[in-house]
Amino acid sequence: MNTLEIQSIKSHFSNVLNHYNNLKKRFVDSSDELEALSIQLIELKNKMNSLNMESSIIYFFEVKEILSTVEKSIFDLDIEIETPEPPVDPEPPVEPEVILPTIGNVLLTTSNKKATVVSQSISDVQGRLTQVTYNLKTSVRNTIEQRTTTIPTTPVTFNSVLTAGDYIVEAIFSYTGANSLEQSVKYSNTAKIEDDVIVPPPSTEAIATLKLTSSQSWGTGFSANLELISHSDENFAGNWELSFDSPASSLSQWQINASKVGNRIVITSGTDWSGAPNFNLGPNSSFKIDGINGNGAPFDSNIAANATLNGNPVTLMINGEVIGGGTTPDPEPNPDPETPTVAFPDRLPILGSTEVGTIYLNGEETTVLGTVSVPHINIHSEYAIYVNGFKTSLKPVELTRRSSMLNVNIAVSTLPLLTGNNEVQLVFAGIGETSVTYFTTNTLTLKKESTGTSKKSLIGYWSSWNGNSGVTKYIDLEAVPSEYDTIVVSFIEHSNDYLTPQFNPEADGKVTRSEFVQKVARMKAKGHNVIIAVGGQNGVFHLGSENDKKVFVDGVIRIIEEFGFNGFDVDLEGQSAQNGTKYVVDAIQEIVEYFRAKDPNFVYSMAPEVAYLISEGFGRLYADLITQTKHLITTIHPQFYNAPGTGIYPFDGSGNAVMCNDQAKFIPEFTEALIKGHDGPAWGGAYAQLFPIGPIPEEILAIGLPAGVGAAGTGAINDMNVFTNAWREIQRRGYENVKGFMTWSIDWDEHHNWQFKNAIAPLIK
Repeated sequence: MNTLEIQSIKSHFSNVLNHYNNLKKRFVDSSDELEALSIQLIELKNKMNSLNMESSIIYFFEVKEILSTVEKSIFDLDIEIETPEPPVDPEPPVEPEVILPTIGNVLLTTSNKKATVVSQSISDVQGRLTQVTYNLKTSVRNTIEQRTTTIPTTPVTFNSVLTAGDYIVEAIFSYTGANSLEQSVKYSNTAKIEDDVIVPPPSTEAIATLKLTSSQSWGTGFSANLELISHSDENFAGNWELSFDSPASSLSQWQINASKVGNRIVITSGTDWSGAPNFNLGPNSSFKIDGINGNGAPFDSNIAANATLNGNPVTLMINGEVIGGGTTPDPEPNPDPETPTVAFPDRLPILGSTEVGTIYLNGEETTVLGTVSVPHINIHSEYAIYVNGFKTSLKPVELTRRSSMLNVNIAVSTLPLLTGNNEVQLVFAGIGETSVTYFTTNTLTLKKESTGTSKKSLIGYWSSWNGNSGVTKYIDLEAVPSEYDTIVVSFIEHSNDYLTPQFNPEADGKVTRSEFVQKVARMKAKGHNVIIAVGGQNGVFHLGSENDKKVFVDGVIRIIEEFGFNGFDVDLEGQSAQNGTKYVVDAIQEIVEYFRAKDPNFVYSMAPEVAYLISEGFGRLYADLITQTKHLITTIHPQFYNAPGTGIYPFDGSGNAVMCNDQAKFIPEFTEALIKGHDGPAWGGAYAQLFPIGPIPEEILAIGLPAGVGAAGTGAINDMNVFTNAWREIQRRGYENVKGFMTWSIDWDEHHNWQFKNAIAPLIK
C-alpha cells in the first residue's frame, strides 16, 4: 500500500458517490434501496477519512472490498430505473478506436548458466509498443541484471553467469496510450539453474561423490551437511551402506542411522532412528542430509577418508576441495600438475584460508572497487563472490602489471543483497604444483534500503520501575536511543479489585507525574511513538460484565489522555480472560476506536506469547482479539521466547519440531508460519497445523526477542549474529515486508551495552 493507492481508492469513492447522487435525482419515489445505499455510503465515507499510510494493510483491503460491493449495488439499481430517452443530438465525429497492445506471455529459458527471455503472442496492430525492459531477478526478487529492447519478439540473453537457484524476469512494457505514455508489467515463468553435477575423472573408479560441508566447527565437534551423488546406473534405492574413516567418535542426526565400527563411520540403509525409509539413491541421482552433528573431533580436511558405497570407492569432497577416493589404488596422475582442481565452496568459511588486502566501496555506492594483493604467483582465472556467506557468482580475474595484484570492479546492482546490512567477501585461489591455497578478503558491509511498502520499526518496552531484580537500572524516558522509534511504556496494572487500571510513573521517585507528561510530549516531538501497554505479569484483569468493562475502558482512557500517549499495546495473559474473552475484547476495541476517531495514526499493537497464536488449548484471547479488531491493528509483535516445550514444525518437511530456545531456526520458521497461517507441512501434511488466528500479513508483523541473557527465561541469548542471520534468512525466503523487531526491554539492552539496538537497527533503518 502506498500514497498513490490511497489516492486512487479515494478518487474511486468520489466517482461512486457522484454516480449515487445522479441516480437519486432520477428516482421519482422514495426507495428503501436508496436509503440503504445512503447508510452504506456514510459508513464508507467515514472509513475513507480514516484511511492513510499508517492504516493496516488488512484495513485497506477491507475498505476496497466494501467500495466494490457498494459500487455493484448502485450499478444494479441503475439498470432497473427507466429513464426517458434524451433528445437525439447529431452524432459527434467518431474518434478512431484506441487498440492497446496485448502480450501473451514472457518466456524465460536457461542454458550454460545464462538466461534468455522473449515475449510471445504480442498483438500491437497500431504500433503503440515502444520498448520492453527486462529485469532478471532471483526468486526473492533481487535484481541481477537489466536489459532493454525495442523488439520484444526477439530473444534477449543476459550477460550474467548464474549460480544454482530459481530465477524470474520482470518485463516492463512501455506503450503510447490514449493520451500519454503508459506501462504494463508481466512476469515470466520461473527457471531453475541446477547445481553442477560432479562427475569424477575417467581415471578414477569411484561410483559416487560424497560432499561434506561444515557450517560450524568447535573444539570437540562440528555441524555439517552431507550430500551423496551417484555416478552409477545402479538403483541402490534404500539398500545402501556408506562408510568412511574418521577421527570423529560418532555422527548424529535424526534422519540417519549411523554408528562407529572401529575407526569407520557407517551409515546404513537410508533409514531414520525409527527405521522409516528416508533416502533412496537411484541411478545417477543424489540426496542431501542437512545438519548432521559430529562428536570427538573438529571439522577439517581430515574428518573423512577412504569413503566407500556398498564397498566401492567414493570420491570425497570436503568444504569444496576434493580429498580422495575409496580404498582402490590411486588414480592416474594429473597430466597437468601445475593446475590442480579449484573448487570454491558453496558457503564460507574456508578452513585454512588466508586473509588478503582491502576492498572498498566508492563514493557513488554503486560499485565495489579495489586492488587486492594476493601473495601468490599463479592465480586461478576466476574468483568467487560471497554475499552473507553464500557463494553467488564467479568473475574473471583482471591482473595489473604485477601478477599478484588483482583489480576488483563489481556492480552493486548485480549482487543479491537483502534489505539492511549485507556482508560481502571475495575469495581468490592461488595454484601451486600440487595444491590450492584460498585467499579471502576482509568483509565489506553494503546496505540495501527496503523496497517494500512496510515501514520498518524498532520497538522497545520501557519499564516504569527501577530495574529488574537489581540487575538492570532505571533509564530516563528521554535517554532512550533514537533508534527506538516506538517506546512501549509498561505497564498499566490492576488495583486490588483486578479491575481498575492503574499507572504510576512516580513509584521509584525518579520523576513526578507532571514531569513525565512533559517527557512523553518531548519524545513524541522528536518523532517517537510513546505508547502504553496494559498487562504484563502483574496486570491481570477480570472482566465479567458490562459494568466491569466500563470501569476498565474509562480507566485506560483516563491514563492515556492524562499522559498523552499516542498508542495502546496489549500484553494481557490468559488469566485476564478467565471469565471469557467477550468483555475483554470489546473493551479493547472500544478504547482503540475512541482514540482512532480523534487520531487516525493512533497506534494499536499487541505482544502475544507463542502458545496463544498456535493452539486454542492455551485460550482464545488473542485469536478472538485479532479476529475482531484486525481492521485496527498497527503491529503484532509476538514474543518469540519464553515458551519452553512449545515448538512448530519446519517447512523443510523434516517433521522434527523446532523449539523457541533454538532461535537460529525458530525465528525464520515461526515468522513464515505466522505469515502462512500454519506450520508444516511435513511428509504430506502429517505435522501441519492450522493456527486459530489464520495468516498475519507480514506488513504488520514484527519479531519480538529478548535484548540479552536475563531478559527472558527461554530464547534469550547474547549472540546477536543469530538474530542478524535469522533476519537475512527471513528475507531470503521472500518476506521482505516484515515490519521489524520488538525487544524486551530497553533497560535490558542498556545492561548489555546496547547490543540489541546496535545489531538490529542497521538491518532495518
